[in-house]
Amino acid sequence: MTVRERAETLGFGYEEYQVTTQDGYILTLMRIPNGPESPSDIINKEPILMSHGAFAAAEIFTNLGEVDSSSFYLANQGKDVWLYNIRGNIYSREHVSLDPASDDEYWEFYMDTVRYDYMACVDFILDITGYSQTAILADSLGGATLGIALALEPEYFSSRTSIVILMTPALMMRHTNAPIYTLLGNYPWILETVRMLGINVVGDDNYLAREISHQACLTIHPVCSLLFSLFVADKNLSALDDDSMDIFLPRSLNGVAIRVLEHLFQSIRTSQLTYFDLGVEGNLEAYGTELPPQIPLENINTPLALMWGEFDGTIVEHDAQWMRERLDANIIFDHTYEGQTHITFQMGNDIEEINEDIIELMSEYPASSPNT
Repeated sequence: MTVRERAETLGFGYEEYQVTTQDGYILTLMRIPNGPESPSDIINKEPILMSHGAFAAAEIFTNLGEVDSSSFYLANQGKDVWLYNIRGNIYSREHVSLDPASDDEYWEFYMDTVRYDYMACVDFILDITGYSQTAILADSLGGATLGIALALEPEYFSSRTSIVILMTPALMMRHTNAPIYTLLGNYPWILETVRMLGINVVGDDNYLAREISHQACLTIHPVCSLLFSLFVADKNLSALDDDSMDIFLPRSLNGVAIRVLEHLFQSIRTSQLTYFDLGVEGNLEAYGTELPPQIPLENINTPLALMWGEFDGTIVEHDAQWMRERLDANIIFDHTYEGQTHITFQMGNDIEEINEDIIELMSEYPASSPNT
C-alpha cells in the first residue's frame, strides 16, 4: 500500500506536493492534514515535518496503522502532518536539469547538502499553513542530516522551528554494534568501489524484487529477523511489531545515495562529525584545508528533544553521550525508552509512550500560529 492508499483507507486526508530546493532537486512532500478524530473543518492545525531514516521513506511513519503510526496518531491529535522524502529516494528522484539515470552529477551530494531539502520543505509548509514556525521530528539518518542542517543554518532554523525532536539521531556512530555498518565504515573503499562502478544509490522501486522478498519474509520469518540484526543490531527484536516488520523490510530499500551513506559511516572510523572527506586535494579545493572541517554543533540554537532506545544496537550509549555533550545547551528533553530499540520508534509493538511524549513536547513548545 502507498501512503495515499493507507491514509485514505483509514479515513485520513492526503495531499501530495512537489517542492524544489535551491539547488534544483525536486522532492515529494506528503501531507496528512486530518484524521477520523480530527476533521478537516478544524482550522489552524499546528504543522509538524517528519523525516525518515536510512533506506526508508515517508511510508515508515504509517506502518503501524491508525492507532500507533506516529503520523496517523499526530493527525488524529489535531496536528497538520507533513512527511518528507530525502533527495534521491524513489519519491524524490527528480531535478530541474539533471537526469538521475544518466547524470552522475545528480548524485553529488552529502549529508550537509541535505539542509537545502529541509529549508525548502519548511518554507513550503509555512507558506501553505500561514504559520511562522513548525515542529520537526527526525529519525536516525534524518536526525543526522537535520542536526547538521541546524548547525550550518542556525539562524534560519531557530526562527522557523518551535521544537526539533531527534529520535536516535545518527550524528555519531563510532561504537555502533551493527555489523554491516561497522564493515562499511571501517573499509570505506567498499562503497567507493560501488560508486566507481556507476552505482550511485542503494535501493530502487523494483516491484518483482519487493514481492519476492515480501513473500520470503512471510514464509521464513527468521530471515527478516536475521537481516534486521545485521543492519541495526538491536538487542530486543521482540519489541518489533511482526506484521510491520514483514511489510517494511522487503519494502525498505526506497533509495539512499551512496555518498550519503559514505558520509554517514565516516564517523565510525574517525570518531568525528565533519564535512565529507574528499582526500587532501579535494579538501583543499572544497574547504581550503587538508582535513574536512568539523560540523559546528555548538551553533545550534533550537530547542532539542532527544529520544533513545534502551536496546538500540545502532546508536549505543557511548555515542549518545557524545551527542549529549555537544548538544547540551539546547536539550530540553532527554529520555531513553525502556525496551525500545533503534527501529521500534516506527515499527514497535508498544510505542504509546513515545507518541504521547511527542504531543506533550509540541504542547510545551508550540509553533507560532497565524494569529500570533
